[in-house]
Amino acid sequence: MQTVLEIGFPGGKRVEARLGDQVIPTDQSVASGGGGTAPEPFELFLAAIGTCAGFYAMSYCETRG
Repeated sequence: MQTVLEIGFPGGKRVEARLGDQVIPTDQSVASGGGGTAPEPFELFLAAIGTCAGFYAMSYCETRG
């Protein structure tokens, strides 16, 4: 199965990623000229790494009881 990734620019400092039917919004902070309506892209990057590592740690622990 192939997931299509599309990047959109809905206005201001907002950038969104569309993955199939899901939309992941980002925005810059007010201090950086954005509206602060969503996580900044770098914050989302860190969250993605953390949740990916967390998922694999959880799976490892679950398989070993």
